[in-house]
Amino acid sequence: MTFGLDLSYVQQGTCNVPEKGEVEVSPDGLGTQSNSEDKDTMYKYAVFSFIRHAQSESNVDSCVDSGLGDELTTRGHDQARRLGQNWANIRTDSIYSSDMARAKTTAQAIVDVHSSTLELKTLSLLREQGHGPEVEKCMRRSDYSKARQLRTGGYAPSSQEGRLHRPPGGESATDVVERGVLVLQYLIHRYGRYLPSPPTELLEDRPIQSANPFPDDVPHIVVVSHNLFLSELYEALLSWNAEQHCYSEIEYGNTHW
Repeated sequence: MTFGLDLSYVQQGTCNVPEKGEVEVSPDGLGTQSNSEDKDTMYKYAVFSFIRHAQSESNVDSCVDSGLGDELTTRGHDQARRLGQNWANIRTDSIYSSDMARAKTTAQAIVDVHSSTLELKTLSLLREQGHGPEVEKCMRRSDYSKARQLRTGGYAPSSQEGRLHRPPGGESATDVVERGVLVLQYLIHRYGRYLPSPPTELLEDRPIQSANPFPDDVPHIVVVSHNLFLSELYEALLSWNAEQHCYSEIEYGNTHW
């Protein structure tokens, strides 16, 4: 997945979320324009690789707490190791993960096969959607019907009410989207590069099946996070210029990107 956003108006050290209308999208749809006069014809670009963590204990046993300490299974460690091997020759300029153990361990497998200059950074904003303690209690006692009722509030997940519903002590889908947009703004502000025109690799109307073909003069940032968070972020990107939220059937499997 490739896209560019310009966040030159975000002050250093802050991550205030602007309204989408404040972000001017380039004609090719790949970047956003600077608000500064000296860069009024340039757009900021970056390549992101979004990866879900490897299999964790809570993925195979719903009674396991899926919080910060949820570790990888034996299979998950194998998945993470293979992921690292597959990404060994892929240029990575920076890598981030959530501060949850399953994501950090997965991301570290990529760091371990690169040079010592690559350092893993963690952001709590990249955590999985929080469903709240009541939902977690229901999951631990295998009361899935009650857990679903609390999570959805009885609304269809694709409805406006469903997307705004917060389970007790938890987050709504729109809360997760806001976190995702905030992360993108921070990363683009920090790493995005101004270019006078979009790289030809980003203009090709086809999915990128490998992380290798991205342009040399555009930074590559790897983000290791979680299925619901990444799915909401993907749909937020699809919806960036749309009046309504765009839904998809996307679902990230373990170590999928």
